[in-house]
Amino acid sequence: MNTEFHPLVSIVIPVYNGSNYLREAIDSALAQTYDNIEILVINDGSDDNGATEAIAKSYGDKIRYFSKENGGTSTALNVGIENMRGEYFSWLSHDDLYYPQKVERAISVLSTLKNKDTIIISDLDGMTDHTRTFKTALYQEHRDAYPKRNSSYLYPVIYNKTHGCTHLISKNVFSVVGVFDVNQLVAHDFEFYYRAFSKFPHYYINEQLVTARDSSNRQGKRKHSRGNIEYSLLYINIINNMKDEDILQVSPSLEEFYHDMEFFFAYADYSVALEFIEIVAEEKNIPMKFKRRNLDEKMDCIPVRIVNSIKRNGLRGFIRNAVQKVYEKYK
Repeated sequence: MNTEFHPLVSIVIPVYNGSNYLREAIDSALAQTYDNIEILVINDGSDDNGATEAIAKSYGDKIRYFSKENGGTSTALNVGIENMRGEYFSWLSHDDLYYPQKVERAISVLSTLKNKDTIIISDLDGMTDHTRTFKTALYQEHRDAYPKRNSSYLYPVIYNKTHGCTHLISKNVFSVVGVFDVNQLVAHDFEFYYRAFSKFPHYYINEQLVTARDSSNRQGKRKHSRGNIEYSLLYINIINNMKDEDILQVSPSLEEFYHDMEFFFAYADYSVALEFIEIVAEEKNIPMKFKRRNLDEKMDCIPVRIVNSIKRNGLRGFIRNAVQKVYEKYK
């Protein structure tokens, strides 16, 4: 590592009702081998009879503790960004874990790069509550299957091949693209990544530096429904802004790209985006693998309403109206 490059790194831990895992997360942050860090714990209005607050405060001056009214993860992250003293931001969810070398490896790589605003990302492994589920996300394997992906700024966002807790982000990035969108209650992560990765290069470290817990079983029906809308609208916007040459930088062919997106949206249950990608593919005479829409021809289905709304209002108007409807329904 370049010993002259030794910036302060702010590890921000947003937490809501996190008494089950918070201590493990904080301990993993304190165990970092990089010695110039600060840890900010942002309590997003937990209502667990003070359990979360008690755990955070038990660390005394080892951390900086902030408490706020509940407003969602994006608002908690923004409080951390507003109060961080470091030059670099590192997000740690309260139920995830850093490996000890996480920050040191990121800083070591960054020290060799000319552009110190490069976003550093890495691989990760996964677990359920206490059981290891996979040892690597195999991000590099997918990149190398089509090498052009390694030079695409947006590839990790388009193909969902990144995780926010693996990132190291310069504070300058927030100055340019803004912070997390508080109107995005579920898709705040990738909505921000889309803005950030559009403007700044990233460097991928092919190592697992984070353990991410699968929290899907703890997400309620309302959150799942809102996530479907928010992520769908985000990906509809991304795809609409991609030219054919952009697509061919991340996929060997247009057909393969639309098949990849179809599978991704079906797997993630982003049904609105799935209907949309099927419409786009049909317009380009690309047969889809699922051929699901052929089964729904007699139904008053979502794609008809989407297409009509886009024709009436344009894409931006459609997104604006849809987000407003979701907000009114779930606020």
